[in-house]
Amino acid sequence: MPVPRKTAHAVVVGSGIGGLTAAVALRQHGWQVTVLERAASLEPVGAGIGLAPNSQRALDVVGLGDEIRGLAAWQGAGGMRNPAGRWL
Repeated sequence: MPVPRKTAHAVVVGSGIGGLTAAVALRQHGWQVTVLERAASLEPVGAGIGLAPNSQRALDVVGLGDEIRGLAAWQGAGGMRNPAGRWL
């Protein structure tokens, strides 16, 4: 008689974008996941999130890229300015 396999369990510390993406990826691979967050509740704080190309590709891998891009606002090209405001 085969021995039943135990479901793998992971604990993810932090419910930021990285932690939640990791939790989604693990769930998609059959893991049981517990996410720990020290904040009592998650509320909008009016802050923006910048996503570099590598993080966007990671969201694509777990199937969330298009949904996130649908919520995003393009910030345009970035760069550095000197104290007088001129582009470097």
